[in-house]
Amino acid sequence: MVAERHKRPGETHMHAILTALAPAMLLLAACDSAGQTGASGDRFEAEIRRTAYGVPHIKAKDMGGIGYGYGYASAQDNVCEIADRLLTVSGERAKFLGPGENDANIASDLYHRRMIQSGRVEALLAGPAGAADTPTAEARALAEGYAAGFNRYLRESKDKITDPRCKGAEWVREITALDFWRHMYVGQTVDGFFATTTGAAPPGPDHASVAPDLLPEDASGWGSNAYAFGREMTKGGRGVLLGNPHYPWDGVNRFYRTHFIIPGDINIVGISYIGMPMIRIGHTETLAWSNTVSTARRHGYYELQLNPDDPTQYRFEGEWLPMEQEEVMVEVKRGDAVTVGGRTLYSTRWGPVFESESFPWTKEKAYALRTMETGLRDPDQYMAVWRARTVRDMKAALAKWQSFRFNATAVDSTGEALYGDMGLIPNVSQALADKCATSAFAKEQWQKTRFAVLDGSRAECDWATDADSSAPGAFGAAAGPHQFRTDYVMQSNDSYWLTNMYAPIAGLSPVFGDEATPRSLRTRASHEQVERRMAGTDGFGEPKFDLASLQQVMLSNRHYGGELVRDDLVAACRASGKPRLAPACDALARWDLKVNLDSRGAHLFHLFAEAGGVKFKDKFDPANAVHTPAKLDTANPAVLAALQTAVDKLAELNIPLDAKLGDVQAETRNGVRIPIHGGAGPEGIFNVISVESLEPEKGWTSIRHGASWIYTVEFTEDGPVSQGFLSYSQSTDSTSPHYSDQTELYSRKGWDDLLFRDEAVEKATVSRVTISE
Repeated sequence: MVAERHKRPGETHMHAILTALAPAMLLLAACDSAGQTGASGDRFEAEIRRTAYGVPHIKAKDMGGIGYGYGYASAQDNVCEIADRLLTVSGERAKFLGPGENDANIASDLYHRRMIQSGRVEALLAGPAGAADTPTAEARALAEGYAAGFNRYLRESKDKITDPRCKGAEWVREITALDFWRHMYVGQTVDGFFATTTGAAPPGPDHASVAPDLLPEDASGWGSNAYAFGREMTKGGRGVLLGNPHYPWDGVNRFYRTHFIIPGDINIVGISYIGMPMIRIGHTETLAWSNTVSTARRHGYYELQLNPDDPTQYRFEGEWLPMEQEEVMVEVKRGDAVTVGGRTLYSTRWGPVFESESFPWTKEKAYALRTMETGLRDPDQYMAVWRARTVRDMKAALAKWQSFRFNATAVDSTGEALYGDMGLIPNVSQALADKCATSAFAKEQWQKTRFAVLDGSRAECDWATDADSSAPGAFGAAAGPHQFRTDYVMQSNDSYWLTNMYAPIAGLSPVFGDEATPRSLRTRASHEQVERRMAGTDGFGEPKFDLASLQQVMLSNRHYGGELVRDDLVAACRASGKPRLAPACDALARWDLKVNLDSRGAHLFHLFAEAGGVKFKDKFDPANAVHTPAKLDTANPAVLAALQTAVDKLAELNIPLDAKLGDVQAETRNGVRIPIHGGAGPEGIFNVISVESLEPEKGWTSIRHGASWIYTVEFTEDGPVSQGFLSYSQSTDSTSPHYSDQTELYSRKGWDDLLFRDEAVEKATVSRVTISE
């Protein structure tokens, strides 16, 4: 028999959307929020003071004013970027820009139109007051102010836009607060879910293309570093913090420097995502924090047993349930014409049907994607953190909302540090996996990737809910990895296990991460830097940390992998007697084991490592995880083969083996080449820079991702002292004076004062505007 479709877990009519590293967004209908500037009784008012590098310091009497000032200022700097993101959220990319490469715009539009049709965002906004999923009045005011500020900028300046990406474009439109909420809601989405959920279709002759597999949501492409030093390890006996997220230098996940001041309430300086009026990494008078990409799996799958007579029916508790089928229509521009087309999208009680190369929809099986939805919680989560005085307060805020989708690394002015990954994580214990991940494929996924692929035919395989969970199917915050310390905590994107080398965290579900396994060279370098600093052997003065020594550690540009294996590599190279390798032996021998602009041969080692040459012969020792393995396996033929590959590559491109790094690694802005220091994290480089493809004779001329927002904070008797920079600069507009100025600052290892104090902002102000309506 065919039974009625069952309600999905968590009372979600539409599929729940994944919590993830970053937003992907953007635009719907216009609204008229016009008002009279300066009129009495204005709803929104903000003062925007700009300081060096175009940083806006926004002062207002309430959150509505903060959103208003932010919307206006961010549009001045990044109007095309914001409009493009809102175009995505409206599900109209294909309408204005065409189908895109491999129909990417169509897949995106189908995904977002499905979200709009579901009414999910409107339902969350209409939720019961006081519920975690229902935005507070302050959060709504922030959103409404943001839309009003953005729209004000467009009314004043749309015809003056000089950015060639959207100058004169009809898709640059006014927005509503609902657009903001939709933007934030889908900002939890992994882009790879677009094609895998909108392209899923029953087996048949017309279903030929299948989306590629998603990469595991780990730090292989993304990442970050964060240090929080407590009173035991700081010269002043208070907290010191480094925030160093590694994010793309272009696209939807760029950061934006800003500063929010509500006198008598909040003073928070740091960075937001472009177009999102929430400072996500920053510091207040007494608290500083940063975020890093977490190893926790924030989604999972259900394996569906299909009806042999109908592949759109799946078994649940002995009955065949029909999949929900929804027709979604999108407009597509092809040439001068815009056509309308539709696609049937499929969902189950667990979530949308998901199809990729490894998760095929066959006559026997299909897979449903289930995600943890943080909904519209972010503004309230972040406002609670902004108002926290200590790391204990911050932990309580994170536990209440569970909206952080990253590791939090924090320290307060008393010198106590916090590490925590307490967001909404699928509540899949090892016991549940043993009981419900029963197929060979499910067992393999659990063992190799830590993703839960559970039996979708049994109710007992539903994710569990803890007493302190803030959403069904999630671990409670108490179950997530966290620790308070007065020495230090750090994160370089490995799991929670070795956040502090003296106090490992263990005994958690594999969903959160792996334990007692080899750490990355970057994680090892991060801990080793702490050892050297505390011993005073790093050349940066007396032991312990302060602002200056932490900045020296950050930009020292040590190459930890090179330090471990370079000498043995050179010895093996010379012992090989291969004439073609002789110049490489000499270049590596002269290398200073750094990735500074004047470091010669660093690029050669990078290509050697990229070709798989770093092979260790000693074993990993969990009791000595920071220092093992460490010996190059020179007997492995892959070592010299990789070096030969690197030599051949540079010869082919006519790039000298001993070139200075600054001559072969750069970011190009408006035709100007800006040399960039740093290097690849997997090689043990703390200052991570990931490059695009090599070009003949020029080297790498564009940065893909890596060091983005780098900031340091020291709490002193007189309050916080902080400096930082945004490596790719404040504006995405190539005609802006702030398109590359901080990139040049980064190139020369400069630091900018963050100007936390209101009086410091006043002294440094280069422009000021007060707006209201």
